[in-house]
Amino acid sequence: MKCYTCQEEITTYMCTGCSKYFCVDDLMKHREELKLQFHQIEDQRNQFAQTLDDEKNNHPLIQQITQWEQASIEKIRQTAKEQRNLVQQYSQTIEVKLRSFTEEMQTIVKKNDFNEIILKKLQIQLEDLKNQLYQTDYIQIKQDSSSTFINKLFINITPTTTNLKWKQQATTIAGGNEEGNQFNQFNQFNAPFGICVDDQQQTIYVADCENHRIIKWKFGERNGEVVAGGNGEGNRIDQLNNPCNVILDRNKKSLIICDNGNERVVRWSLENQNDIQILIEDISCFGLMMNNKGDLFVSDCRRNEVRRWKKDEKQETIVAGGNGKGDKLNQLNAPGFIFVDREDSIYVLDCLNHRVMKWLKGAKEGIIVAGGQGQGNSLKQLSYPQGLVVNENGDVFVVDCSNHRVMCWPSDSKEGRVVVGGNGEGEGSNQLHYPGGLVIDRANNLYVVDSYNNRIQRFDIDTN
Repeated sequence: MKCYTCQEEITTYMCTGCSKYFCVDDLMKHREELKLQFHQIEDQRNQFAQTLDDEKNNHPLIQQITQWEQASIEKIRQTAKEQRNLVQQYSQTIEVKLRSFTEEMQTIVKKNDFNEIILKKLQIQLEDLKNQLYQTDYIQIKQDSSSTFINKLFINITPTTTNLKWKQQATTIAGGNEEGNQFNQFNQFNAPFGICVDDQQQTIYVADCENHRIIKWKFGERNGEVVAGGNGEGNRIDQLNNPCNVILDRNKKSLIICDNGNERVVRWSLENQNDIQILIEDISCFGLMMNNKGDLFVSDCRRNEVRRWKKDEKQETIVAGGNGKGDKLNQLNAPGFIFVDREDSIYVLDCLNHRVMKWLKGAKEGIIVAGGQGQGNSLKQLSYPQGLVVNENGDVFVVDCSNHRVMCWPSDSKEGRVVVGGNGEGEGSNQLHYPGGLVIDRANNLYVVDSYNNRIQRFDIDTN
């Protein structure tokens, strides 16, 4: 094979990075060029690190905060001075009254003419002067809540995902090696569905549904690792049956799994494979989420409701649905994935109604926030929605499963926009085939479970 550089027919060796072949001499030169490029990046990194260190206290925002602080302190000082002068002026008026009162007493002494009535009158006058100085009936300090005397300062570093765009060509980060149903195959999936991301550990956990197991897959690895199930289909404590969803409980270093086929929710320790606990029984679980307080929310497909289990309590509460199967605003039909925001509002994938519902905390009925126009493929419709994420602005990101796309429905919008996919079913890097779960990491990259392609696709944020 010819050397890519010198074009000589000679023994060559492939560079795994660029997949080109080089002779020994040119391969060494190629590696030196790569090393040079690496050092250039390293120099840029060092320069940036120095810039970052220099900017810590000189950042323009720091300067703005300092200016705000100084201006606010000056306003406080000026206002306090003005109000203090008012109080002092008021005290001076009482001093004038006190002098008049003193003169009156001196006159009485000179005349040596006083009795019980005069003494009582003097006592009342003196008490009144005291009250005028100290009692709030005479003088008060009030705070004007509508005043812009001092403006509050907020630094908002949280990016909004509403107007962001993603690269349309995805990277397969797990699976993609066709369907696999052998228990000793750790680079394949069989109908994966739910997913969660551990940003701290650069790891994903995937509900490998038809293989009855949960796979842990580190970024950049070629194979995953079974961390729950993997002992065949069954209802033993160490088995799973079509797990459809999984979340990470970082505080307890465990996974919580929707063991759908066994109609139960289980906790599986990440530190001890024998530490397994059944949390909830007799539930056709599908959607699963935990809020910041440790309360667990689970959707029940059979009962068409979402229930909440408060931390350390066994009694559950219905927080969405629970009024039978239907398409009314207080009903659900086969609820799937769910999302819980900071106010404990519940977003529910109302799958067979082809819509997403939002139930405010304590509400008796939901609000349609995506779809709800019947099954279809227009920008106002959904078809068997699956994965669900909601950002802090209330923008709904939903997997439109049968349309093989992911959509974003901005808050209060009547229609969505296609985020990724939407190019027909297929296995291309810009295509999806009946996608399932969806998550967005801290860097706003999208992770989509491409179920029928048995792979996990990451669509990177488009910084351009």
